[in-house]
Formats: sequence, C-alpha cells, structure tokens
Amino acid sequence: MIYSGTVMIKKDSYTWKIYGLVVAVLCIVPAFLHAQEKDFTTWASAGFKYKVKPAFTLSGKLEWRTKDDLGKTDRWGLDVGGAYSVLPFLKVAAGYEIHYRNRGEAGWKFRHRYHFDGTLSTRVQRLKVSLRERFQHTFDSSGDEFRWRSRVKLAYDIPKCKIEPYASVEMYNGLNRGERFDVQRMRYRGGVVLPLFSDCWEADVFYCRQWESKARKNIVAVSYTHLTLPTIA
Repeated sequence: MIYSGTVMIKKDSYTWKIYGLVVAVLCIVPAFLHAQEKDFTTWASAGFKYKVKPAFTLSGKLEWRTKDDLGKTDRWGLDVGGAYSVLPFLKVAAGYEIHYRNRGEAGWKFRHRYHFDGTLSTRVQRLKVSLRERFQHTFDSSGDEFRWRSRVKLAYDIPKCKIEPYASVEMYNGLNRGERFDVQRMRYRGGVVLPLFSDCWEADVFYCRQWESKARKNIVAVSYTHLTLPTIA
C-alpha cells in the first residue's frame, strides 16, 4: 500500500541500531513530560500519490488542523513533493508546503516550508523498518526556523490482510543559532493504514502524542490518499 523500496536482510548491525534508537528515545523523553499545557486536536487531510515511473512518485495534500481542544482552526496547509527510489532500500524526497495559520489576535498569516528527505528501509520477515532523516526550513515575515527531524517507523505486514498497523517515534532537533541541536519536539505515533472503496484509495488513521518543552498535544487524525499507477501501454 505504501510505495517504498525494501530489501530482505537478516538482523544485521543496521537493524539493531534502529532498535537501539527506539529504546533510547522511549526511555529518555518521558522524564521531561511535566508542568506542561495540554491540548486535544484533530488533523484531517486528503491527497494523492501518482507513480510516474516505478522509481519516481509525485504527491500532494490539503490539510486542516484544529487547536484549543477542537474549538478553533489552527491552520490550513497545502504541500506538494516528489520521491525517488535510488536503491531498493534508499529513497530521497523533497517537498514544499504553504500554511495559512490562525495567529489569534494577530490574525491569519501565511507561512512557507521546504524540506529534503532521505529514507533507509529494510524488512525482517513481516516487520518493515525504516529510518527517515529530514532537513526542513520554515519561514514567514517574523523569521526563520531550521529543524532536523529523525523518524524511526515500524510497520507490520499482517498475512492475508490489507490492514497495516504501524508505530513511529520522531525527534525534532533545533538548528537555529543558540539551539545547539537540542530536542525541540517529540512525536509518538501509532495507527493503521487500510484500503477504502478499492485499491486506489487508502486511509491512514492514527493517534499522535506530541511533546514540547512548554506544551503537549494529543492528536487524532485521518488522512485519505488516492493512489495512481502509471498506465502500461
């Protein structure tokens, strides 16, 4: 259901390094979860993935997010991008996003973002393992924000079933002057990907726990994606 290259290997050093990162993150971060503001929000999006060639995919998405315990719209977002499978286990990608954000008394403001990704993936029997590293630059009239995002994801391919459960942990490190690569945000996410109507549509339904130094969020989300394969002449 997800267009990504994988390669069958045994439990080598690369796989164990990924497992080690997951354990380290899960052990370290909970110690910081105290004296924080809480918020319950929802994210909803609809988009597409168009497989131009076996190794190249274009994508786009329109997203809506809430805030203040569902009481207000936080932002509307539109993003487009492309991904290329360099090797069966290595994918590179790039994308651009524009956000129309609710800034309260300051009104609605536009914000821009671009990113570059690299994703390593493997498979241990029916378990899919991936490590994505992303550089992103977000900017608007008030300034710039630079982040390095590291995400570990585990997904399980259930035999004779099109529903795929997954879990991921993502770390945001600050790259702005004075941030010293400190952890600015953590996201813990668990969900399922399942087909809708036909194999051309899929839904990603998930829960995400977001941590920041002064706040945390509980996010329930659903994302619909239309999948298009290239026409064979």
